[in-house]
Amino acid sequence: MKTFITADLHFDHKNIMKFCPTSRAYRDVDHMNSMIVSGWNEKVQPEDLTYILGDVAFCNAQKAVDFLRRLNGTKILIEGNHDHKALNDKSFRNCFEEIHIYHEVDYKDDTVSAKVCMFHYPITEWNQCHRGSVHCFGHQHGNGVITPNRSMDVGMDATGTIVSSMTDVVRSLLKKDMQPHH
Repeated sequence: MKTFITADLHFDHKNIMKFCPTSRAYRDVDHMNSMIVSGWNEKVQPEDLTYILGDVAFCNAQKAVDFLRRLNGTKILIEGNHDHKALNDKSFRNCFEEIHIYHEVDYKDDTVSAKVCMFHYPITEWNQCHRGSVHCFGHQHGNGVITPNRSMDVGMDATGTIVSSMTDVVRSLLKKDMQPHH
């Protein structure tokens, strides 16, 4: 089993292509939706786990469910600002193994180990940031916001890939300096 992370898929959000023209250079919204699904399924296998740090879709809940059911693997949602209406729908909630507003995991594999603090929004300090933990977020769409050490926008518009390997993200963040303690 592999673990992946992403944010800001924005299925069916036509205007996101206007807001993010470089990372969303698709013919139309249907092309964008199909490329997200195929890009996801090229990396994520049915036994894999993916954390989605918010903003799954910009459509009604049933249409969002249709997209989510096409995606391989187990999904854990960290709520984003565009997920609130869909979360009122039981079928949308049932697409996820877990749903959180903020979530921490002790991530370990054969090569890296770190506490990963996940939130839809970038924050300047998080649990154990002075002791080496890392922070993953979305919402910014790669808009160059200055973030503290050991934090990263993991959204597809920031990374240039639909999903990122959690191991690769953690490894790159651990190379950065820790937050200084005040």
